[in-house]
This record gives sequence, structure tokens and C-alpha cells, in this order.
Amino acid sequence: MFNKKDKKIAYLFIATFIVLNLSWNYLFQNNLVILDWGVAVLQLVACLTAFGWLMVTYKNDQGRTRRFWLFLGLGILSYLLGILVWAFYHFTLNVGAEEALLPKVFWIFQNIFYFVALLLMMNVMKKNNLLTIRFLFDILIVMSVATTFIWFFIMNPLINNTEHSFLVIELLYPILDLGVLVGVLSLMIASKAIFTKITSYLLVAGFLVQIMADLIFSYLTVKNIYTVGSLSEPLWILSVFLLGLAGLYHENQSEDEYSTVADLKPKKNNFLKHSFPYLGVIFLSIYAISEIQDSTSIVLGLFLSILLVILRQVFTLLDNDRLVTDLNNLNEALEIKVKERTDRLVETVNKMEHLAFHDVVTGLPNRRYIEKRLSRAIINSNSSSRKKIAFLLLDLDRFKQINDSLGHSFGDLLLKEVGRRLNLVMRPNELVCRIGGDEFAIILENVNMARIEKRAHVILETLREVYDISGAEIHVTPSIGVAIYPEHGEDFEALLMKADTAMYKVKENGKNHFKLYNETMDIEPQMALENSLRKGLEREEFVLYYQPQILLETGELVGVEALLRWISPSQGFVSPAEFIPLAEETGLILPIGEWVLREACKQSVEWEKQGFPPLRVAVNISTLQFQQCNFVDTVAKILSETEANPDNIELEITESMAMGSTEDAITKLTQLKNMGFHIAIDDFGTGYSSLQYLSQFPIDRLKIDRSFISLLNTSEKNDGIVKLIVMMAKGLNFKVIAEGVETETQKSFLQQINCDEIQGFLISPPLPPEEARKRGDGSGASLG
Repeated sequence: MFNKKDKKIAYLFIATFIVLNLSWNYLFQNNLVILDWGVAVLQLVACLTAFGWLMVTYKNDQGRTRRFWLFLGLGILSYLLGILVWAFYHFTLNVGAEEALLPKVFWIFQNIFYFVALLLMMNVMKKNNLLTIRFLFDILIVMSVATTFIWFFIMNPLINNTEHSFLVIELLYPILDLGVLVGVLSLMIASKAIFTKITSYLLVAGFLVQIMADLIFSYLTVKNIYTVGSLSEPLWILSVFLLGLAGLYHENQSEDEYSTVADLKPKKNNFLKHSFPYLGVIFLSIYAISEIQDSTSIVLGLFLSILLVILRQVFTLLDNDRLVTDLNNLNEALEIKVKERTDRLVETVNKMEHLAFHDVVTGLPNRRYIEKRLSRAIINSNSSSRKKIAFLLLDLDRFKQINDSLGHSFGDLLLKEVGRRLNLVMRPNELVCRIGGDEFAIILENVNMARIEKRAHVILETLREVYDISGAEIHVTPSIGVAIYPEHGEDFEALLMKADTAMYKVKENGKNHFKLYNETMDIEPQMALENSLRKGLEREEFVLYYQPQILLETGELVGVEALLRWISPSQGFVSPAEFIPLAEETGLILPIGEWVLREACKQSVEWEKQGFPPLRVAVNISTLQFQQCNFVDTVAKILSETEANPDNIELEITESMAMGSTEDAITKLTQLKNMGFHIAIDDFGTGYSSLQYLSQFPIDRLKIDRSFISLLNTSEKNDGIVKLIVMMAKGLNFKVIAEGVETETQKSFLQQINCDEIQGFLISPPLPPEEARKRGDGSGASLG
């Protein structure tokens, strides 16, 4: 649009032009020929200039007001054509202006085009029914007053003037001026819903000057004193300049920026605005009273009553504006608060979404994210293309030793640096994420074998460089397994398993390299289970379930046994009978057993914090654990870390463990007993026991193995063995608990022989911690 320099030049040009016009009229008022030529030329130049400005505005405006500027320009063009025709009649044909009909037709069309433009402007405004009705009444009031004055002073004298012959077309001037006045009122009341403030002021001023010039022309015509160079000509010129200048200041608005009248905020002082429609009524009333020769008290009283009604109406409108202002302020405050809360909610949701799909330590995408990304990449892949999707599983060699020796905080810093290096070497269509522990996964899309090998070498070289972590130099190497879609699998889990297999082949062959999976790498089921078991421990796939133990006499819940469960992502629930022997054989039972004891202690503390009464939690200790020289120290460390109460923890050992190295066993059990733990002999009756040594052990409880309980009521011999165990335990002052109780008959027999406690599926199966609180026995006993 137009810049500030253009607008300054326009103002200077208009001011100079008006001064020139007034000077010309004054200097050549006695030389009519020169005066007429000057007036004609000045009006032509003014019309051409304003028309040009408006056409530029029409061209640049792509909004709903575009046609308004077009018809406004056509009005000025019509006025320009009227001047040209008048000049032809006047200077060429020597026909007087009062006798020329055609110029007047063009000038009449000027007002018609103006009126159409204003109608288009009113149509642009979005409607508000109530305010539209009030707006129409305001216009009717002003129009009725204006019509009365125009009829009285212009039209009636023009019709009844016998000394001056007039054309009917001359009556259209004041009539069309009334139409334009309607549009002007619309601009005054609601133009800010469409135009900027200065554009609105210039339009209103231009139209009012046009109406004023027409009325002066009509009045001078009625009085037979009109001549070329009168006041109406400079006013007409000023009118077209003001309308053209309004175009210079117009700014385009988008569709949503057009407002209703209701959207406009009331000003603090609207007295003049609300009074405007009634001022005409007051003026008309004053004039009517002045024309009445005998102004009686009734007429004066009527005028005073009308004045008071008008004042009351104005103040009512002002009060309404105040209420609307208060309502708008409340709405604005509410909108600000809603926006602030919405922004906070969006920010929180974004943070939650980020946390859900990103690793907290490294900031990289997590397993959930890469699963989605890989699924999308597989869907988008073109099966006919030779390009492939490579899945790389990366594990840091010796990370566990670094983590254990230098601490978890140090390990986190190392992982963060590894993640940063990997992220730096990623290219488009490549993604790195941390899937847990010291494992990272990388997706390479649209690659061939040469590209895969090249990228793997880049990753290896990047991670082999020395790490400076908190001032300490660390050397870490990666082992990378590679699987390819679709040859090695068609989903995340399949590709992960194959890449995992390839990665362990790298570790078996000296680590610090990469290998592509092939079918010859498939290992025996036992080895596969061992690898999965190791990963299960690293990936925290183990959980503890708890089986309630109750007093036979009262049914009261007195304890739970912590039982290990393994939920493998690829195999689902894995039976303890399947993985516990393998864990013992491979030595993995040591870290697993330590984890079980730690988690059981944590759960005991958690239940206590939740306000539940003290509850005994029984934890199985494996043979390999018990044989470790530092076993007691390890237990003490776990107790210190978890802050568990040892009086709530029962350690279960088998009788074969206790009899292996009797003196060592007695020493360890005594130390544990002195620390406050309960001691129980698990699976009693299945091993070889020496009653002499058994009496020396600081034991609290004997646990009858489920194999004896399952044979109850099948023969007197089996029943006698169980009865003998209970009697012996009572003689040694031990409590007795029977496990594997599944029938009411078994429960009834155990009650008869005074067995203290039972556990088994008759009471409840092993349950997750949150459910174990709700079920303690068949009747729904809880931990509380």
C-alpha cells in the first residue's frame, strides 16, 4: 500500500490545491471566462487524482471491501465525466449550465454510485439483530429531521419558485443526499468494524462535505444567486480529495477481522454519540416553536417533556454502555485466564508426551518411540525396492563393572555422553534411542549392505574414543548386532531378538565390533534362555508376587511368601521351574536373589508407610547365596539401604543348605537372628536332617514341603509322617507352617494335628502387591 512519504505528499498536494482554487476564484471573480476555465481544470485534476488513488486501493484490496472502493471510484469518475460534458456544453456549444441536462445526469449518478458503495459497506458488517434495529431507529430519527429541513428550505421553495424554471432531476440532488446521509450515519456508528480510525474519519468527512456542497448548491439555486466560483466548487474538490485520501490510509483485513457492531467496545464518554440522533429532534422542536406565533404554555410543556424524555433515553444508553463495558472487561479477563490455563495444559501435555517417548537420562527417544518409528518405517517401505531397513542393537562392553565401581551417577554421565555422540553422527532417515540399561538401538532406513557396514564402522569409531567423565578418562567399546527387515523379522520384537543374538556373538568373539545376524548364529534353547535371563535382569523384567499365610486357628493373615515371577516380552510368563535351576547353574541366582530380597524389603516398608499393620514377608534364600562368604554382609547392606524392619522379614533356607557346613551355617544363622530376622527351614522333610544339629539352629519355623501335603488322606503312613513332623517341631519349640494346601480335607487334618499356619491355593494364589492387600484368605481378609 502507500507509505508515510506518499501520504505526506498527498496532504501537501491537497492543501496547495485548495489554496490555489480559492485564490483563483478570488483573483478572477470578475473575469468569468478565465474563472470558468480555471474551475473546470482544477476540478478535472482533482477528480483524476482521487480516482487514481481509489483505483490503486481497489487493486490492492483483496478483502470484502474491495467493491466499496470500486463504486466510490466510479462515483468520482461520474463526477469527472459530468465536468467534461459541462465544459463541452459551456465552452464549445455556449450552452448555459442551467440548460444542460446531461452533466446533471452524471452528477446525479455520482451520488447513486456513492449510495451503492455505502450499501455494500453496510452489507460487509456482520449482523447483530438487536443493535441493527436500534441503529435503524437512530437513522430514521435523523433522516426524518433532515428530510423536514431539506423539504422546508430546499425542495418546497424549489418547486414553488415561479421566477426560476427547474428540472425534475434537480430534485434528486437533495433526495440522494439523504441516501448518502444514511450511509454516513452507518460509517459514524459502525465503520470501525470495517475500517481503521483515520480511514473512517476521512470517509465521513468526505461524504459530509459532499452533502454540504450539494445543499449549498441547491440553496443558491433556490435563491437564484448561484454562479461558477461559489463556495460549493471548493467543497466538491475537497470532498473528492478526502475520499481519495481515505483510500491511501486503507489497510486490508482478513475475513475473521471483520467485526459486528456488538464487538466494538463502548468509549468511556459516549454522550455525544447517543445524543446525536436526538439533537435533530431538539433543533426541529426549537424551530417549530419559533415559527409558532402564539407559543402557549402547552407547546412549551410539550417541548420540555420531549427534552426530558430524550435526556432520560441518553442516560439510559450511557448506563447500558457502562454495563457492556464491564461485561467486556469480565469476558476479556476470563479469556485471558482460559488462555493461560490452556497454554499451561498444552505445555504439561507436551512435557508428558515427551517424557512418555524419551529417556530421562540421555534425552534420546526411548523404546516405545522406536517401536512406533520402526512400525511406521515398515508400513512406508516399498517391498519392490532393493533398499532395506537395518536394526542395530548396541551394548557397552564392561559397563556393569564401571557402574558398580564408580557409582550410578558416574554411569549416567557416561550414558549421556554416549547418547550425545550417537546423536551427532545420525543422518536423515536414521534414529538412535536408548532402550534400557546400557543398550541403544539404531534404525537405518533405505540402506543397502555397503551402507550398513559403513555406518556401523562410523559408530564404532565414534564410541571407541576416550571419554572424559568428571575428570576421569574412561575407555568404553561397543558390541553391535545387526538385523535387517524383512529378512530377519517383520516387527520390532523379532528384529530385536535377532540383533540381540548377533550382538552376543560379537561379545563371545572378543567384543568391540559388529556382526550381521545369520541363521547359523541360532543357539540351543538353553543358551537362548540364558541370554534372555541375563537381559531380563538388566531390563527389570522380574516381578514379585505374594502368597498369603494364615493362622489355622483364627484365619488371621500373619504373613506372605515373596515368589519370583519372570514376564518376558517375547515369551510371556516363564515358569520358575524352568528358569530358577538355570539361574542356579549359571550363577545368575546371586544377582537375582539379591534383587528379590531388596524388593521384598522395599515392599515391606511401602506397606508400613501405607498404614498397614506389621506383616511377615518370607523370602527364599538359594544355596549359592547362603554359601557366599559375604552373604551376611550383603543382607545387612540391603537392610540398611531399604530401612526395612528385620522383624518383618523371614529368611527361608532349605535343610540341605543348613546341613552342608553345619558350623558355618550356625554362625551365619545366628548372626542373622541377632540382626532381628526370622529364620525358617523350607521344604522340611525332603532332605537329610540331623536332629542334633537342628536343635542348635536359631530357627523360628519349619515349613512342611508341599509333596507331603498333597499325599494327605491317601494313606495312614503319609498322614503319620506329617503328624510326626508337627509333633517334632512342637517338641523343639518351632512353629509349623504347611505349604501347598489346596483342599478343605487337607486343612481339616492340619487343624486336628495342631499345625500353626498354612498357605496354598485354598487360601489364595500368589498375587501382585496391590491385590495381595485385598485378599488374605478365601473370605477376603486383607493385609489391613
